[in-house]
Amino acid sequence: MSQTETATLTRSVSDRDHIRGSDDAPVTLVQYSDYECPYCGDIYPIVRRIQNRLGNRLRYVFRNFPLTQQHPYAQQAAEAAEAASAQGKFWEMHDLLYQNQNALRRSDLIRYASELDLDTDRFVDELDAGTHTQRVRDDFLSGIHSGVNGSPTFYINGERYDGPLEFEPLLAALADAGNLVDIQRSTQQENQELRETIDRSRRGAPAAGEAVRDMFSADEIFQRVTATADEEVERSTRLLFFSGLAAGLSVGATFLARSALTSVNPADATVTGNLLYPIGFIIIVLGSYQLFTENTLTPVTLVLTRLASIPQLLRLWTIVLAANVIGAGIVAYLLATTSTLDPAAVEAASQFGEHALSVSWMGLFYKGVFAGGLVATMVWLGHAARDTLTRFLVVYIIMFTIPAADLFHCVVGACEVLFLVFAGEASLLTALFGFFVPVVIGNTVGGVVFVGLVNFSMTENRRFPERNRRRLELSWGEWLFGTRLSELYKSKRRRRSTTASSTPASLTGTTTTEERDSDIDERTNDTTD
Repeated sequence: MSQTETATLTRSVSDRDHIRGSDDAPVTLVQYSDYECPYCGDIYPIVRRIQNRLGNRLRYVFRNFPLTQQHPYAQQAAEAAEAASAQGKFWEMHDLLYQNQNALRRSDLIRYASELDLDTDRFVDELDAGTHTQRVRDDFLSGIHSGVNGSPTFYINGERYDGPLEFEPLLAALADAGNLVDIQRSTQQENQELRETIDRSRRGAPAAGEAVRDMFSADEIFQRVTATADEEVERSTRLLFFSGLAAGLSVGATFLARSALTSVNPADATVTGNLLYPIGFIIIVLGSYQLFTENTLTPVTLVLTRLASIPQLLRLWTIVLAANVIGAGIVAYLLATTSTLDPAAVEAASQFGEHALSVSWMGLFYKGVFAGGLVATMVWLGHAARDTLTRFLVVYIIMFTIPAADLFHCVVGACEVLFLVFAGEASLLTALFGFFVPVVIGNTVGGVVFVGLVNFSMTENRRFPERNRRRLELSWGEWLFGTRLSELYKSKRRRRSTTASSTPASLTGTTTTEERDSDIDERTNDTTD
């Protein structure tokens, strides 16, 4: 928030403003905002959530405050929203601009106009002619006169709000201003802590659906997946390795149980043996171990949203896959070199490996693709479930499909072919290049395609609504080359930048720099000349 002498709204709300809500609402929230400002993007879903919470008791007013020196597309985006307003679709364009902050070029704006079924010729003409430039300047000047010097800045019933840009504090301030007793009661500290515990995890992922409490939307599932990925990426090498090792050993339980049960009923070996195929995956999911095919889903979400780099993803995959194979290999070695299995079970175990090595390279790849997609589906649905029994059923049904359809999972398959290697029936090179490599590639492609083309594409809000994750977004260089280069870039930026405000931006959640101040001075002079 701005910390200047002026703390009241100098221009009253009128019909010329963009308003959501009832005119006789007990509380009015005026926001000065910039469509390209990352902090404004962070507050956008919070404001929408507050609007949903208060309903017709809130009158929300949006005013333009583009900081053009810092955000080169902000002015044009504001004029695009005004051009859409001229055709009766301001709020539709407003929402699109905040949902697509990384795409605010002229071509993007025209595309949004087309999506909204606007008269695109009129829209383009007004945009090119600067028809709405003065309207945006009027909003900007009214903000200057009211003491606005950063974005976003809020006024509640005409008084500037200087509190944290978070859901609970802003809701509490609105409740106090409008004397909304029920909201005031719900925002008391003990109730607030209880609701946060119920509704959000420590990392910000939703624990209950916003629209329907016992059902998550695609956006909410994606946020839960991202929270899991966030935790995985931050794990140390040691924790990743031993969690991956535990997963590999658990997959060995699948191989052991399947071999034993197949030998019990050789007349119907295929169906009978497959009944226990999911057991290792159930152990892994309920035990929260690290399995490689699960990591083709969760960390990819961070990479797709540029919150983690490609080298970070490859590091995670390498550690987990190596640990999985070592764990599976330990089980295969013990089963092949000891008397744990009876002769009938040993024969069944050998048949699994022989069948795997009999399939062509491309056949293994395509079977791996479908298996990877199924595992990715399992992980997605697991994050959509809210209880252990549902997760158990999801894992069992989906993982039973893999052997039933004669598909291949790389870690289970590694256990099967390594059994042959340790039994002296196959070479290590044959197991590696004749089976493991094509299946790993197939599983990875299947999982990533499922995430990238299906889950990622069908989500709209891909970030945590109440966490400023945009400030962690990597540049393209950091995203491609990793954190080491990222730190080099960050240190250079820190040496070049100076902070003008005495209040850190990290605490206020606003754009407050010397460059911004000079932007305001320059634009104020231009407008008043």
